[in-house]
Amino acid sequence: MSTTDKQVCAAVAMVVLIHAIVLIVGLASSSFGIIVYLNLAVSVSLLLYWTQKQIRIQQHIMEFREMLVVVFEALVAGCSVYALIEAPVGWLWVAHVVISGIHFLAILVFFIFMLTFKIKKLF
Repeated sequence: MSTTDKQVCAAVAMVVLIHAIVLIVGLASSSFGIIVYLNLAVSVSLLLYWTQKQIRIQQHIMEFREMLVVVFEALVAGCSVYALIEAPVGWLWVAHVVISGIHFLAILVFFIFMLTFKIKKLF
């Protein structure tokens, strides 16, 4: 395994650990803010990555799966901003815990997929 492979694996493993720690701490201490900030950071970073990728490419082919993920992340960002502005409500707490779980599982599956097929870069 090369140095680049180890760095990519370490970075993704760190993201998985951060998600796991935030979920455990957020659920154990009923700390709503930490989960909201994590969801906001993940959704904004994915939306920024998608936007800069769309600016960079010449031919735009929009797939349904891609649009589904982008709309989901836009909703997550909107819910996160709403949770930061307004007082937390019960449904919002449940939504953010479920969203954090979805992000955690998606990153974990990506990490396992990356290790299985020796993926070194995204494109």
